[in-house]
Amino acid sequence: MRNRILPFQGWRLTLFQGIMFGVFLFFTIRMYEFQVVRYPEFQAAADENRLNELPIASKRGVIFDRYGQPLAINAPAFNVTIVPAALPDSDAETLKIYNRLSALVGVPPTAAIARASGRRVRSIEELVIEGEGIAPFRPVVVAQDVDFHAALQISEEAQSLPGVAVEPVSVREYPTGALTAHIIGYMGPIPPEEAEKLIEEGYNPAFDRVGYDGIELFLEGILAGKRGSRLREVDVAGEEIREIQRIEPVPGQNIRLTLDVALQAAAEQALKNRITLLNTSENRIVSQQGVVIAMNPMNGQILAMVSYPGYDNSRFARAIDVEYYLDVLADPLKPLVNNAIRSLYPPGSVFKVVTSAGVLQESVIRPESQLFDAGNLVLENRYAPNDPAASQTFYCWNREGHGAVWLTRAIAQSCNVYFYQVGGGNPEISSQVLRPGGLGINDLFRYATMLGIGSELGVELPGENQGRMPDPNWKRILYGQNWSTGDTYNAALGQGYVTVTPLQLISAIAAVVNDGTLYQPTIIESFLDAEGDVVQPFTPYVLRDINLTNAPDTLHILLLEDMIMKGEDSLACICEPDSRFYNPLRCDPANYRSKVDVNPDPFLTDLRDYEVHIPLNYVFNGSLCNPNRFDPNYQPAFVSPENLQIIREGMRGAVTVGTAEQANLPYVSVAGKTGTAEYCDNIAWPLGLCRFGNWPAHAWFAAYAPYENPEILIIGFIYNGQEGSKWALPLVVETMEAYYRLKNEREGRSLPSVRPTVPPPVQGATSGG
Repeated sequence: MRNRILPFQGWRLTLFQGIMFGVFLFFTIRMYEFQVVRYPEFQAAADENRLNELPIASKRGVIFDRYGQPLAINAPAFNVTIVPAALPDSDAETLKIYNRLSALVGVPPTAAIARASGRRVRSIEELVIEGEGIAPFRPVVVAQDVDFHAALQISEEAQSLPGVAVEPVSVREYPTGALTAHIIGYMGPIPPEEAEKLIEEGYNPAFDRVGYDGIELFLEGILAGKRGSRLREVDVAGEEIREIQRIEPVPGQNIRLTLDVALQAAAEQALKNRITLLNTSENRIVSQQGVVIAMNPMNGQILAMVSYPGYDNSRFARAIDVEYYLDVLADPLKPLVNNAIRSLYPPGSVFKVVTSAGVLQESVIRPESQLFDAGNLVLENRYAPNDPAASQTFYCWNREGHGAVWLTRAIAQSCNVYFYQVGGGNPEISSQVLRPGGLGINDLFRYATMLGIGSELGVELPGENQGRMPDPNWKRILYGQNWSTGDTYNAALGQGYVTVTPLQLISAIAAVVNDGTLYQPTIIESFLDAEGDVVQPFTPYVLRDINLTNAPDTLHILLLEDMIMKGEDSLACICEPDSRFYNPLRCDPANYRSKVDVNPDPFLTDLRDYEVHIPLNYVFNGSLCNPNRFDPNYQPAFVSPENLQIIREGMRGAVTVGTAEQANLPYVSVAGKTGTAEYCDNIAWPLGLCRFGNWPAHAWFAAYAPYENPEILIIGFIYNGQEGSKWALPLVVETMEAYYRLKNEREGRSLPSVRPTVPPPVQGATSGG
């Protein structure tokens, strides 16, 4: 009898066992994947349902002036919140609560009423419904910054308003308002383009506010501090079960500015007075804009910075006053713009200080050598030398001329013809007296660049403009034209294509005044903790060493100069993301070092190490890296202390015997330089003011004191102010007198002899600069 094969023996059993093993292996692998490989993912998903993290706002830092005057503070305010899950089940009772709150806080109770009112505002009903759909036990803010009496009334009626609470918060206030608005700035809602990044930092775009301008924007990260958080375990409806973890917020640092609010107020009033007097004397609106900056030239600290007209940032403190904001935004005078750092103007004759530095250092002419000023200089056309009609005449402000002029007298009298010749040359002057071609545009570019013209200087305010110091390549690329001698004549006088911000110009003058150091202009005196203790004191930062005698072993060179010399290996080129030479691995500004030859002799070499100072919060996004400007043979300029002293003597002469005699104060020795800068911009041109031979002009004046040991440098600018010595000079003098008055009051002294404020000049009088 044959053996009978059972159903689950042989190959059938083996197949079944294989299938079962495969099934168990599959489930084992999947279990391993779920329990081990994807455990963090599932745990995170579970925690997201179970755990909820709420941010805790940090206390924003307070801003003070140098003497402790509050400029931006935190004031108490009240928000009204509703917990959707705590509202009555009855719709009628809920509506009754909405109506009562609406009567107290002014927010429409329902969507229908909100639509009927025509206001673009969300109703209490809409806000609660939205919040209920997200987390019914989470408080929903239905009204912000409510009146104190309304908040008190809501608290008193808490028993009849279930789910409603008053939440104390803080809002920003600006005690000095418009006086310091351009410096302090203001706050506003989080912009949509920044929402994602700020959410990661704990901000709530629905209710949190961030800095929009000024210090509030520039130092947002320092002022805001670090938000804390509460990690809670919640049920499926979002109701809190327990608190798991609490991280306390870190308050923002307080900031003490270098600003002197009392001097700021005096400077602003002086500027308003001069503009009013100018307009009154002409019986028409001549000017409505101006700038005053006061600086300690020995360290770059800004004591006052006035840009007029301004705006009142207190209107944006608790919430943006939309109607007022739209008004100032549409104002053609652009009051939201800080003209001290953002607007560009031709510097006029104040720029002769810069030209003088190059003329002396390059030995273009000996300082005692004389040139004759007949009141004008005729530049013949090189292509038609025998055609007088093709020539161009350049005039001095004194059409009768100054006669024999040497360098210090040229500065004192602001002699245009002298600076035409030393700036761009005069073939009729012997080469034994005047270098052929004068200083020339290329050397003028080097010395202006040395003094910060064309560079961002790093003041702790957003939107600083880098200005422009032109050169032949710039004109050829932009206009398709060659550089002419006439262009150099204009540039030597701070005219033509040269444009600066008032901050750049005062910083350049400060470098000459302090004997050769270009400091980063700063408005930060120190950072303070919540108790008022200094966390980080003020340290003056050097942007550029100009006087090699006083320079450290490792020099400071400007970022622009480094880019020109080192090209694709420069700091700007390797750090700017839009540069084709960008290399984040090499971008290390703190440790960047290179070498520069400081010996102007082409046959001798004196290599020195240098570094580039990168200011606080500087972002490499200025597209500074430009291969068209690479020049490995570029020689950075330096000026000897002897030549700097000669320039200062000329500035002192301007006050004692020159164009600025009205600034000769009896109790302190003053030195300065006047400037009258012809211009034609997008305002003057449509008005038909740009007439050849009768151009409109801005008024400038820069002065410092004491001459022997400078402590205060002030620059004044009046847009379309006609003449520097006539209108800008009295502005600066009035501000300087306020400085010394305040100084003596604080020291318990009085001025030995204070004359009245400079009287208005006689109508029709003319003066240089």
